[in-house]
Amino acid sequence: MDLELGGKVALVTGVSQGIGLAVADVLLGEGMQVFGTSRTPPPERTAIAHLALDMSESDAGERAVAACIERFGRLDVLVNNVGSARIATGFDSESDASWQAFWELNVMSMIRTSRSALPHLVAERGVIVNISSVNGDLPEPGIYSYSAGKAAMNNITVNLSKEYGRQRVRVVSIAPGPVSTPLWLGPGGVAETASAMGAGTPEDVVKSTEANIPIGRFSTPEEIGYAVAFLASPKAGSITGTTLRVDGGMTPTL
Repeated sequence: MDLELGGKVALVTGVSQGIGLAVADVLLGEGMQVFGTSRTPPPERTAIAHLALDMSESDAGERAVAACIERFGRLDVLVNNVGSARIATGFDSESDASWQAFWELNVMSMIRTSRSALPHLVAERGVIVNISSVNGDLPEPGIYSYSAGKAAMNNITVNLSKEYGRQRVRVVSIAPGPVSTPLWLGPGGVAETASAMGAGTPEDVVKSTEANIPIGRFSTPEEIGYAVAFLASPKAGSITGTTLRVDGGMTPTL
């Protein structure tokens, strides 16, 4: 199926690895030009036009959009992907500084980049795709700030879709469950951290998590990328103001 994305331009934040890199690669494969930001560069094999940038900085969204427009002259799709989490031992273990740091990265980066991108997206009748998480609906005591930030992202997704729908800009979120990325499986990732906190070996953590996923496995980064590509395409022209769960059935819904 031709997703009709050829020749269009996407800005993807957090492209050095994991979901962001997979999203960029899928969009490149669909014929898009991709401008990506991250603190460290993506692999040299990729054709992403890259800007080294910490998206938690207050002017990062404006700088990212300006650099994308300077490079490609337009912006059709914004993928607010950058984000991170740190497992804590409970509510009392997350300081003000921790809450503020994750709020800046997970929420304010999305707000600031969207604010800068929207005039260009209005001109192109574009799309915003926010990478949320199942934790926006399934909060966990070990990740209070991350869960709250993703819930806020889902809320803002709906609000933006209402305001900009008449201007033909669609706004959607994708909520992945566990994904086979360094955030989960890499050094210092969720599996290793949970193991260090007494949850068994990292392999035990992964097996226990998979046991709670109806399809019995983690999603792949590429599967998230394919979902982004579809939602960003004209084929999904009536889909806006909603969060698509890509979680292997992990979130119970009716």
